[in-house]
Amino acid sequence: MRATTFATAAVVALASHANADTIRIDVGQNNALAFSPDSVTAKVGDILDFHFHAINHSVVMGDFDTPCAPAKTGGFFSGFMPVSGSGEADESFQVKVNSTDPIFFYCAQNTFSHCKSGMSGVVNGPNSGNTLAAYQSAAKNVKSASNPASVFGGSLVADTSSSPTTSAAAAATTSCTVSSNSGGGNGYKRSNTCTSGAGSVQVSLGIVAAFTFGMAILMS
Repeated sequence: MRATTFATAAVVALASHANADTIRIDVGQNNALAFSPDSVTAKVGDILDFHFHAINHSVVMGDFDTPCAPAKTGGFFSGFMPVSGSGEADESFQVKVNSTDPIFFYCAQNTFSHCKSGMSGVVNGPNSGNTLAAYQSAAKNVKSASNPASVFGGSLVADTSSSPTTSAAAAATTSCTVSSNSGGGNGYKRSNTCTSGAGSVQVSLGIVAAFTFGMAILMS
């Protein structure tokens, strides 16, 4: 019985990991004050992968009823990501989806009033009522956007992906820790210590090993 339970758990874990998607969202692409796409559908376990373009943007999770302000509970904040020229930041910000409830997010850059100008988006947004369009309409009346004091709720990883959607396993690259806040929308300093994404690969291999071991016990 214990062997059967173990094997079943291994199968479920492997299936869940394999079915996770990484959803690419471009931030400020082609100098637009917009997220592209600004509305996506995600399931639990999927990864939101924010890629930052010039000049200096951020992504903050917010609540529908308080546009351009951080969520009252939970949430995430990428920090400001300054990019020179027409390129893309060398790191993306990844957030794991833990619920199928609507998730609103916005850019907190106040130069040119990004959030007020419609730079916001939603995950699993409803078709009526608390829609992204309603959020953006309310944001026009906000004096300025605000952001948390420090980066949290996600991981900064080396930006090596060029395709719109990749598997969660393939997205595991190099993770760097934010060390300090330079404030004022001018960006965040990053530490020189980075952790290889091999840890994520090891997790995948561990699940496969558990599955194999569990099946061996079950069949014996």
